[in-house]
Amino acid sequence: MIIHIALFRWKLGTTKRTIEKTLKQVKLLKNKCDGIIDIFCGENYHEESKGLTHGIVIIAKDQKSLDGYRNHPEHITIAKNIEIIEEDGLGFDFKDL
Repeated sequence: MIIHIALFRWKLGTTKRTIEKTLKQVKLLKNKCDGIIDIFCGENYHEESKGLTHGIVIIAKDQKSLDGYRNHPEHITIAKNIEIIEEDGLGFDFKDL
């Protein structure tokens, strides 16, 4: 199993509505990408987040499934839109032991 984590801090002026719409679009990819077991998205409430405010966790069956998710045309569009509103971000992938 592969876990992909993406954490974000948005540019000043990015609306809550835009953030929620974007995260909902990511969640919809679960049923469009083979091998994606689950997608979680949400707003941070931990005080040691270094300013990162929202996160996405993708649980994928294997690397091929995660690559398929990343290369899905809808994901590519969403990722481009995130780049426009993202001030800072962090990606982290690992294979479950």
